[in-house]
Parts: sequence; C-alpha cells; structure tokens
Amino acid sequence: MNDDDIVSISELDFLRNASSIIERSSPRIIQNYFVWRFMMNRVTNMPKRYRSVREPFDRTFRGTSAERPRSIICGSFANSNMGFAVSKVYIKQYFDENARNQVVNYFIL
Repeated sequence: MNDDDIVSISELDFLRNASSIIERSSPRIIQNYFVWRFMMNRVTNMPKRYRSVREPFDRTFRGTSAERPRSIICGSFANSNMGFAVSKVYIKQYFDENARNQVVNYFIL
C-alpha cells in the first residue's frame, strides 16, 4: 500500500482499539501472538500429537468437549480449497448428459 491509497474501514472503533493495544505491546508479544494465531489455525491439518495441544484451549475457550471427526475436517478443507475440483468430480460421477441439459435449459430460459 502507498500513503495515498484509500482504504474503506467498516469497524473504525475496532481498528483504533487494536492499534492502541499494538502500540502499547512489546514487539516480542506481538510476534508471539502472530505465531500463536498461525499455529492454532494450521494445527487442524497436522497429526494428532499437535492437534492435542489445541484441545485444552478449545475446551476452555469454546466449550467444546471433542474434536470434530477427521473425515469432516479433511472434507471441509478439500471443499474450501478445491471446491471446483471436488464439484467437477461429483458432477462427472453423478450427473449424466440429460441432467446437464436440464440445468443449462433452466438457467437459459
């Protein structure tokens, strides 16, 4: 970004409060926070020994008592990151030419 770029902010109070917290915090605390947020976000894709570190946090912070089934986690990940590819495979397997024509005709008419 440049100094003259225009930015639209819908939550100005949040930004001011966050900026105030950042200004009062040491660089080390900010670095730790970013590493923590990154790891907590990525840990769901890691082996169980790493995911188990997050479980006590989730129990306390979110009130959850069990991890979502791995099949749900992996399916959500694949759908979020490769949704069109997953859709293509599904459509190829379960839709014939007649179903395709019905959809095309529905949206064209």
